[in-house]
Amino acid sequence: MNNHDEKQASKWGRMQAKMKRLAKKRWMLPALYLGLSAVVLTTFLWMTSTTDLTDEQRDSEFDIENIGGHQEQGSPEELADENTGNTGNTEDPQAEEEEAVPVVAQDEVFELPVMDENEVAVVGTFHDYEASVEEQETALVRYNNYFYQNKGIDLAKEDGEAFDVTASMSGTIVKAEEDALFGQVVHVEHDEDILSIYQSLNELKVEVGQTVKQGDVLGEAGRNLYNQDAGIHTHFEIRKDGVPVNPIDFVDQGISALPNVSAEEADEQLEPESLPDPEEDTEDSENDEDPADKEDPKEDPEKDPELDS
Repeated sequence: MNNHDEKQASKWGRMQAKMKRLAKKRWMLPALYLGLSAVVLTTFLWMTSTTDLTDEQRDSEFDIENIGGHQEQGSPEELADENTGNTGNTEDPQAEEEEAVPVVAQDEVFELPVMDENEVAVVGTFHDYEASVEEQETALVRYNNYFYQNKGIDLAKEDGEAFDVTASMSGTIVKAEEDALFGQVVHVEHDEDILSIYQSLNELKVEVGQTVKQGDVLGEAGRNLYNQDAGIHTHFEIRKDGVPVNPIDFVDQGISALPNVSAEEADEQLEPESLPDPEEDTEDSENDEDPADKEDPKEDPEKDPELDS
């Protein structure tokens, strides 16, 4: 063994001796454990941060739509529509307005438009073509020496006092104004082309565009020029596609119970606050007059030639 090998062996022996002395120290093993733990933890954190950075860089490299710092998101079809100005919204604005009408609760049914049904009576009935002649006669309203068919029902108190008129069903106010003939009127839309109509009101409590719930007060019963014989009352109608139905038949029933309406029926109906031309009724009655009731000039004694002679 030469001198170099002897020196290496001597260093290795001294190192082993030092390690044996350090191993005998009580703090040696805990210090070694903590040191190794620190190294492992540092390595783990470094690797995690490097992975996240790599993912972000990878996303940036493959995002070909990211031009000038503006990142486009969405499917190719959506991006194409956006570039051509087509946002994909093809809904009609009018359809959106119609959808804005409050949806009536599934279990909500029509009610008489009063706080307490026991406090009022029906003083005017709905004119039904299938009813008896006597019932049809009682369902006529006399105005200006003409008789008109009642398109709804009239409610009044026996003592003739005013009472609160309420919404028969939840909906949106689409008309609330003064009418020279029918008094103050309110129309409530419950669904597409389904209205409840309230006439002969006083002191309106609502306005157009307002949402009302079933039972909300719309105004008070009052008088109008059209049906003066009813005194203080309210006129109540239910219409589908403009065609009136008998409200009594649909109290305690929902919207789905209303009958279907043909286009011909809808076209024949007038607006709620309008009356048919009385001259048309007069012409019809004249055409129906019995010819035997007309005066025969030959039977007139004053025009008999024999008497003149």
